[in-house]
Amino acid sequence: MAFEGKVYVHDRDENFEGFVATLGLTEDKLEKLKNYKPKFKLEKNGDTYTMTSFSDSRNNVVTFKLNEEFDEAVMDGRAAKTTFTLDGNTLTQVQKFEIGTITTKREFFDDKLIATINRSGWDGTAVRYYKA
Repeated sequence: MAFEGKVYVHDRDENFEGFVATLGLTEDKLEKLKNYKPKFKLEKNGDTYTMTSFSDSRNNVVTFKLNEEFDEAVMDGRAAKTTFTLDGNTLTQVQKFEIGTITTKREFFDDKLIATINRSGWDGTAVRYYKA
Protein backbone atom coordinates (compact mmCIF):
# COMPACT_ATOMS: atom_id res chain seq x y z
CA MET A 1 0.00 0.00 0.00
CA ALA A 2 1.90 2.99 -1.31
CA PHE A 3 -0.43 5.38 0.54
CA GLU A 4 0.35 3.93 3.97
CA GLY A 5 1.98 6.53 6.22
CA LYS A 6 1.68 9.27 3.62
CA VAL A 7 0.34 12.65 4.82
CA TYR A 8 -2.47 14.16 2.76
CA VAL A 9 -3.29 17.87 3.17
CA HIS A 10 -6.86 19.17 2.80
CA ASP A 11 -7.26 21.00 -0.51
CA ARG A 12 -10.95 21.71 -1.13
CA ASP A 13 -14.52 20.47 -0.68
CA GLU A 14 -17.63 19.94 -2.75
CA ASN A 15 -21.00 20.13 -0.94
CA PHE A 16 -19.42 19.49 2.47
CA GLU A 17 -21.37 22.36 4.04
CA GLY A 18 -24.56 20.81 2.64
CA PHE A 19 -23.69 17.50 4.28
CA VAL A 20 -22.80 19.11 7.61
CA ALA A 21 -26.12 21.00 7.62
CA THR A 22 -28.01 17.65 7.67
CA LEU A 23 -26.38 16.42 10.90
CA GLY A 24 -28.61 18.28 13.36
CA LEU A 25 -25.71 19.84 15.26
CA THR A 26 -25.70 23.00 17.33
CA GLU A 27 -24.52 26.13 15.52
CA ASP A 28 -21.11 26.18 17.22
CA LYS A 29 -20.46 22.50 16.38
CA LEU A 30 -21.61 23.12 12.79
CA GLU A 31 -19.10 25.94 12.42
CA LYS A 32 -16.26 23.87 13.89
CA LEU A 33 -16.97 20.96 11.56
CA LYS A 34 -17.38 23.16 8.46
CA ASN A 35 -14.06 24.85 9.22
CA TYR A 36 -12.17 21.63 10.01
CA LYS A 37 -9.59 21.29 7.22
CA PRO A 38 -7.37 18.47 8.48
CA LYS A 39 -4.33 16.65 7.28
CA PHE A 40 -4.86 12.90 7.02
CA LYS A 41 -2.69 9.82 7.49
CA LEU A 42 -3.36 6.06 7.48
CA GLU A 43 -0.86 3.68 9.09
CA LYS A 44 -0.77 -0.09 9.50
CA ASN A 45 0.81 -2.13 12.28
CA GLY A 46 0.19 -5.87 11.82
CA ASP A 47 -3.57 -6.26 11.35
CA THR A 48 -4.38 -2.97 13.09
CA TYR A 49 -4.80 0.35 11.28
CA THR A 50 -4.56 3.86 12.69
CA MET A 51 -6.34 6.69 10.87
CA THR A 52 -5.26 10.16 11.99
CA SER A 53 -6.86 13.49 11.08
CA PHE A 54 -5.01 16.46 12.49
CA SER A 55 -4.98 20.25 12.35
CA ASP A 56 -3.84 23.18 14.48
CA SER A 57 -7.11 23.06 16.41
CA ARG A 58 -7.91 19.36 16.74
CA ASN A 59 -6.50 15.85 16.36
CA ASN A 60 -8.59 12.72 15.84
CA VAL A 61 -7.09 9.22 16.02
CA VAL A 62 -9.08 6.07 15.25
CA THR A 63 -7.51 2.63 15.63
CA PHE A 64 -9.32 -0.34 14.07
CA LYS A 65 -9.15 -3.75 12.46
CA LEU A 66 -10.76 -4.31 9.08
CA ASN A 67 -14.24 -5.85 9.03
CA GLU A 68 -14.65 -5.58 12.83
CA GLU A 69 -17.38 -3.31 14.21
CA PHE A 70 -16.38 -1.12 17.16
CA ASP A 71 -17.74 1.78 19.20
CA GLU A 72 -16.49 5.16 17.98
CA ALA A 73 -16.96 8.56 19.64
CA VAL A 74 -17.09 11.18 16.87
CA MET A 75 -16.21 14.89 16.88
CA ASP A 76 -19.62 16.08 18.04
CA GLY A 77 -19.72 13.66 20.98
CA ARG A 78 -22.13 11.17 19.43
CA ALA A 79 -21.50 7.42 19.47
CA ALA A 80 -21.36 5.30 16.33
CA LYS A 81 -21.00 1.62 15.55
CA THR A 82 -18.20 1.77 12.98
CA THR A 83 -16.76 -0.74 10.50
CA PHE A 84 -13.91 -0.27 8.03
CA THR A 85 -13.26 -2.32 4.88
CA LEU A 86 -10.40 -2.05 2.40
CA ASP A 87 -10.66 -2.89 -1.29
CA GLY A 88 -7.48 -2.09 -3.22
CA ASN A 89 -6.86 1.62 -2.69
CA THR A 90 -10.35 2.35 -1.27
CA LEU A 91 -10.95 2.44 2.49
CA THR A 92 -14.68 2.48 3.32
CA GLN A 93 -15.93 3.60 6.72
CA VAL A 94 -19.55 2.89 7.70
CA GLN A 95 -20.77 4.69 10.82
CA LYS A 96 -24.16 3.67 12.21
CA PHE A 97 -25.84 6.29 14.41
CA GLU A 98 -29.29 6.48 15.98
CA ILE A 99 -30.16 9.06 13.30
CA GLY A 100 -28.89 6.96 10.36
CA THR A 101 -25.75 5.80 8.60
CA ILE A 102 -22.81 7.79 7.21
CA THR A 103 -20.57 6.11 4.62
CA THR A 104 -17.18 7.61 3.76
CA LYS A 105 -15.14 6.13 0.91
CA ARG A 106 -11.51 7.26 0.86
CA GLU A 107 -9.71 6.60 -2.42
CA PHE A 108 -5.93 6.85 -2.09
CA PHE A 109 -3.64 7.78 -4.98
CA ASP A 110 0.07 8.63 -5.14
CA ASP A 111 -0.64 12.36 -5.28
CA LYS A 112 -4.12 12.74 -3.74
CA LEU A 113 -6.88 11.38 -1.53
CA ILE A 114 -10.56 11.72 -2.42
CA ALA A 115 -13.11 11.21 0.38
CA THR A 116 -16.73 10.77 -0.77
CA ILE A 117 -19.37 11.10 1.96
CA ASN A 118 -22.99 9.93 1.84
CA ARG A 119 -25.65 9.82 4.53
CA SER A 120 -28.90 7.87 4.78
CA GLY A 121 -31.86 10.22 4.45
CA TRP A 122 -29.86 12.73 2.37
CA ASP A 123 -29.85 12.70 -1.43
CA GLY A 124 -26.59 14.64 -1.74
CA THR A 125 -22.94 13.65 -1.87
CA ALA A 126 -20.05 15.54 -0.31
CA VAL A 127 -16.46 15.22 -1.49
CA ARG A 128 -13.29 16.28 0.32
CA TYR A 129 -10.06 16.49 -1.68
CA TYR A 130 -6.56 16.16 -0.24
CA LYS A 131 -3.11 16.52 -1.83
CA ALA A 132 -0.13 14.34 -0.92
